[in-house]
This record gives sequence, C-alpha cells and structure tokens, in this order.
Amino acid sequence: MEFITLEVKPRERLGTGPARRARREGRIPVVLYGMGRRNLSLELSAEGLDRFLRTGSHLVELRMGEETRPAIVREVQYDPLTSAVVHVDFQRVDKNVEIDDQVPVVLKGVARGTKEGGVLQHLRDRVGVRARPRDLPQEIVVDVSDLGVGDGVHVADLALPAGVTPTDEPGTLVVQVTEFRPQVVETPAEVAPEGAVAAGATPPPAGDAAPAR
Repeated sequence: MEFITLEVKPRERLGTGPARRARREGRIPVVLYGMGRRNLSLELSAEGLDRFLRTGSHLVELRMGEETRPAIVREVQYDPLTSAVVHVDFQRVDKNVEIDDQVPVVLKGVARGTKEGGVLQHLRDRVGVRARPRDLPQEIVVDVSDLGVGDGVHVADLALPAGVTPTDEPGTLVVQVTEFRPQVVETPAEVAPEGAVAAGATPPPAGDAAPAR
C-alpha cells in the first residue's frame, strides 16, 4: 500500500460552529494523534480527501509547509443524512514499524456449491493483519470457485503477501457455502368465535347442550 500526500493546515478555530463553517467552505476537519505526541487539529480540502479515499489506500503523508507526517486513517465519520465526510482521524506511523489494520476481503469467481443448490455466505468482509505500512495489502482476494456445499475458507487459508500476518484467530470463517434450507412458515391455527365450532372440530353431543328455557 502506497503513501499518498495530502496538504493540510492547522485549524485556526475549534468547536462545532467553526467545523460546520469549514465544511460549508469545502474543508474537512481532521485530527492527527499517536506515538506519544500531542494531538494536532488540522483541516484539508474536501476534494483532496475525496480523491484520496477513492484510491482505497489508508496511508497518507500529511504535508504542512516543508514538513510531512506519515499516518494511517483510523476513522472516517459520515453525515447520516447526506453520507458526506464530516471528520477524519489519522494516527501517526513509523514507516519501519509494523502496525495493525483491517483489510477488505474481495471474493472472486462463482462458488461451485451455489450451482448445487448451496448458498454462499461472506462472513468477514474485512480481516485484521499486521505489517509494516508499505507491506499492507490494499485488499485480500479469495477465489471461491472450488468451494462446494459445506466448504469454507478460514483466516488460516488466506494467501497473504510476504511480511503480512493475520491478527484474527486462524479458525475464523471468512466465507462458506452452506446447504440451502427453505424457511417453513407455520400458519397459526384459526380461532373460532365464542360459541362456534372450529373447523375440523367435533361438535359436542346433543345431550350435552344446555336446556332451553
């Protein structure tokens, strides 16, 4: 995974109001933290951030003046109504020190078991890994073509690049093909009105009827 340079500058004013104003003007508030140093409140252009997010990389070099700071994206916050990015958290990294990250799992092919009536279940869309920043894969591709009904792929089965180790349990299922079982919906028994005989029920003997008055 490659580092992508983003231009940032310090936020002059903090708080909800200034943050909203910055977003209206096309700037996104961000925070840089980690490695025992003080947190930095920064901002960058929404357009530049959007281009970066489209690359699929998590690694950035935040450039402020003549200085650059390598970092990794840890959280992207979105507006629940518009889905626009409202805030990003970056964590400082050392390019030569291993870090943990969550990498997307991409499925390739059509599972053989689905042609036999099975159902493909993608149980983990991301897998935890540990590696030096540049060794982090952008995605992990899993070929499901040979999976029959009852087959699955575990974390231990993943083909990871050199220098990358999984942090999830080896036995964790990532994808599997299960037998299709149609859901049986039980229809509740019909309730007869008071004094009426339910369908299929045997009416009481005539001698048990209440005497007429």
